[in-house]
Amino acid sequence: MKKYRIIDCDGHVAEPFSLYTEYCEPEFRERAPKPFVKDDGTRAVIIDGKEFPAFIKFGGRALGKLEGDDIVRPVQKPAVSEGGVHGAVRLKDMDVEGIDAAIVYPSGAASMCAIQNAGLESAMYRAYNRWLAEYCSADTNRIKGNVLVSMRHPELAIEEIKRVANEDWIGGISITPHIDNYNLDHPRFHALWAVAQEYDLPICVHAGSGRPPYGLGTEEAQGCHMLRHLMTHPYEQQRAMATLMGGGVLDFFPELRVAFIESGIGWVPWWLDRMERETELLGAHTPFMKRRPKQYMEDGQCFVSLLPEEACIEGTLDQIGDAGIVFASDYPHWDCGFPDTVQRIERRNLSEATKRNIFETNALRLHSRFSSLVESVRIAS
Repeated sequence: MKKYRIIDCDGHVAEPFSLYTEYCEPEFRERAPKPFVKDDGTRAVIIDGKEFPAFIKFGGRALGKLEGDDIVRPVQKPAVSEGGVHGAVRLKDMDVEGIDAAIVYPSGAASMCAIQNAGLESAMYRAYNRWLAEYCSADTNRIKGNVLVSMRHPELAIEEIKRVANEDWIGGISITPHIDNYNLDHPRFHALWAVAQEYDLPICVHAGSGRPPYGLGTEEAQGCHMLRHLMTHPYEQQRAMATLMGGGVLDFFPELRVAFIESGIGWVPWWLDRMERETELLGAHTPFMKRRPKQYMEDGQCFVSLLPEEACIEGTLDQIGDAGIVFASDYPHWDCGFPDTVQRIERRNLSEATKRNIFETNALRLHSRFSSLVESVRIAS
């Protein structure tokens, strides 16, 4: 019998752009985002009847070359792209990998923050959430999604969370590491954290690369997508972790759980150590922080997803332990390890107890709405 269940804490859907018109309320359909290709071959988006040229940064120059090179940005892994669109196909691919259950994130829908109209922006998140509910309906015991909400307008985010909080497809709340000029410590978000705590929904922080809200390092990469992808994910998660811990959010809301996703775990020991020194030396800047940085993970409030290809997994776990470390496949993105992401972790020099914590125990602590997994999910022999 299997020794533990495999729970994927970071998969994705590959949501079609058409959902913004097909799943939104009729009054928003004409204003919804629509992609188009201009006469010169460049891609753009029409939002609310106006061209939004700087939406997703599709191409990129090679390092060491002149400006103007346009290397096509990869998107989904062709062999599994259909699984990002159809939940029933995903279930078959999960069986191939031996994954029992998965939490899914958007691939591009968070970029609807590019819309500056509060009502229209939130309508696009509602459209995505309706589409996601249908996707997860293939088997909500095995696939759950994170509700996507407006970070720019917390009051509308709360309204949407309450609308869907009791639906069976919900696994958590997906947010970006920042929005506009606001980091996650800002008091304007306190009501959002309170609602997440009330409904026992984890806050799942996920950055993007080359799309709104543009992350740290986007412009500094000077058009190179490799450099952009290299920098923005860890930079944004480091910022998110520092602001949530340093701003006292996890002390104000002691039952709140937060996950930092898709940037690996190699940076975590260094960042926690650096945060500890900085907050000791500059404590006046963190007056609401009541614990040492490492304690937030040890106390079960913070979780970080590892990447199967990380060479430093064993060394990292030696430094910080396995509390709060969860498994992530990144399916069906171009850089995912399908079909052997699970096996790559199982082959690592880790104890059976640590593997169980990474694959199952920590995931169930993070995503409590998978509690029915014990009874309802297939345990293969």
